[in-house]
Amino acid sequence: MRSVTSRATSYCRLCASSCGVLLDIEDGRIARVLGDAHHPISGGYTCPKGRRGGDLVHGPDRLTTSMRRTAAGTHEPVPVARAVTDIADRLRAIVDRHGPDAVALFMGTQQNFAALTPPMARAWFRGTGSHKLFSTMTIDQSAKWVVAERMGTYLGGRQRFEDADVWLLAGTNPVVSGNGGDGDGAVVQNPSVTLRAARERGLRLIVVDPRRTETAALADIHLAPRPGTDAVLFAGLLHVVLTERLHDAGFCHRYTADLAVLADAVAGVTPDVVQRICGVPAERIRDAARVFAGAARGMATSGTGLCMGPHSNLAEHLVAALNVVCGRYLREGERADDRAVLTRHQPARAEVAPATRAFERGFRSRIGAVRAIRGELPSGILADEILEPGPDRVRALIVSGGNPAAALPDRGKALRAMRSLDLLVCVDPRMSDTARLADYVIAPTTMYERADHTAIMEPFFPQPFAQYTPAVVTAPPGVVDDWQFFLDLAAASGQPVKFAGRILDSAAPPTSEQLLAMTAERGRVPFADLVAAPHGHLAGRSGAVVGPAAEESAGHRLTLMPDDVRAELRAALTDRTVAAQFPLLLTVRRIREAVNSTGTRVPGLVPGGANPASLHPDDLAAVGIADGQAVTVRSASGHLRATARADATLARGTVSMTHCFGSVDPRDDVGVNVNALTGTGDGVQSINAMPTMTAVPVAVEPTTIEQDM
Repeated sequence: MRSVTSRATSYCRLCASSCGVLLDIEDGRIARVLGDAHHPISGGYTCPKGRRGGDLVHGPDRLTTSMRRTAAGTHEPVPVARAVTDIADRLRAIVDRHGPDAVALFMGTQQNFAALTPPMARAWFRGTGSHKLFSTMTIDQSAKWVVAERMGTYLGGRQRFEDADVWLLAGTNPVVSGNGGDGDGAVVQNPSVTLRAARERGLRLIVVDPRRTETAALADIHLAPRPGTDAVLFAGLLHVVLTERLHDAGFCHRYTADLAVLADAVAGVTPDVVQRICGVPAERIRDAARVFAGAARGMATSGTGLCMGPHSNLAEHLVAALNVVCGRYLREGERADDRAVLTRHQPARAEVAPATRAFERGFRSRIGAVRAIRGELPSGILADEILEPGPDRVRALIVSGGNPAAALPDRGKALRAMRSLDLLVCVDPRMSDTARLADYVIAPTTMYERADHTAIMEPFFPQPFAQYTPAVVTAPPGVVDDWQFFLDLAAASGQPVKFAGRILDSAAPPTSEQLLAMTAERGRVPFADLVAAPHGHLAGRSGAVVGPAAEESAGHRLTLMPDDVRAELRAALTDRTVAAQFPLLLTVRRIREAVNSTGTRVPGLVPGGANPASLHPDDLAAVGIADGQAVTVRSASGHLRATARADATLARGTVSMTHCFGSVDPRDDVGVNVNALTGTGDGVQSINAMPTMTAVPVAVEPTTIEQDM
């Protein structure tokens, strides 16, 4: 019988880039994924994991029905309707006995790439009455929230990559992994081409990273500080800018409250001090500061490398302060950021939303008296919220699009926590670590089996752009859209669901297309026009400009150096990052072939299929370890065994591994999880309880035959 073939147009939903793709479909299965050359944003680019989209949809480990744990500890298929009823009954019993705060929701990264899932999951969660909301944001980039709460926010908008003269990237490697952390539209799509084109038009690129990454190799200036010393480096850059009077005095006078306090705080952080602490030559610090401050336009932006390291709240604060003192924001009358296409445009004003320190007033956890930030508790305390006895101890956890068993620090504690829950539910198309520990695994549709649009991703696009895609392959009959699971769970629990400003009728639920149209009602492109544009829709400029400050807000100012930030700077200047027992520093890195734990199990996708421990060749030679030899990596929190790999792009004294590998099943050969080496005891940040997840002191030694056995 001749096979039936067709080609469909869609877009990838593995990361914020949302690259346009063409799918060759044979007999209802994706046979090949190609880049869409007609896509206005990605222009035909795809990454290795995106090109393996067919394996992610049809692979042998893909769940085609929901599962429940048996009394014997195995999993068996269960109809999703039955699973929803059982879960609702068990949640009701837990709430009746222990109260609503015994229920928690963990929202993972992959949830954000389905436009309907985050609002529907939050709608269900609001109905529970619980305060125990967690997400991956608070395990890798919550420092950005802390900065806004302690410094305030300028509401005119950031300067743009498209017309920048300089750009500084810190702790991010967009050539390998899209730089989406700031939502600034910088270097997310087709990264190598984008960076090279920007440099050809004259942009100066500065990269801050301990490794000579793929992005650093393209830079005009590469600053390679010792891991964990980023805060001192940025204090040193500020020192040069302020002492040489390279700052934007007009912007600072108009919008800051305490420039003199900042200048005093960094007065002693000279380039020579930075060289001693960070290992970066003093003259390179001066050069970088002069290049950055001397340009007319451009930003300093950061990724998880800063936010997951020690002193991360301080480091992020000083990155923001560098942008402020150099005036890297849009002024009254300039063209405003108008990337909102499907979402409602928020008018830009040349004014400040002052620091509110909402973290001093939010819901307070009994774990360390930590308070919620922007409605979320830090994921760094999730395991303790489950394990520590107390009247509101978390006893039921729903996980949407995430894998906390692999992502949380202190892997041993995280696994104990997951196993101790009265109810663990995981929405996942595969048996991830978290799913294997779950009582119920809800099998969802995957990205090419559902209708979707890019409303959530708009802040990551360089231009006003939106795209809609229908489902292009038929989902297995036993799976359900993520949003439908949460709507059904709310209905089974007797909870109303408010979505896009209206109460939904769970007895006659809307279709995905109807919900997507609801979420786009306040946008500037009619939904029908979006549906009619298979390669996406460039909306064009709206004509919006930055407006004047409102009269009541004209006196608001940014706070550059509050007392607690200054105390953190003093601590960073006296911190010792290397000890005799653990002479090396472990940094986590990203790879093209995986997004966190997604992709690590696709056969043949990750080179070697494992997670080696990379060291500089001279470091390997110093301890008598050969390239490819088995090694044990130890930290104060634990140890793991890996294969050594020589990597000349690393600085001496550094070990580099990728996060979110490993498996709870020892029979799986999928590398090791670096969270065996991380913990929450030392280096935990105040306010957001962020543990040190990179720049972890470690030792590396050959694995003996006895250890291998």
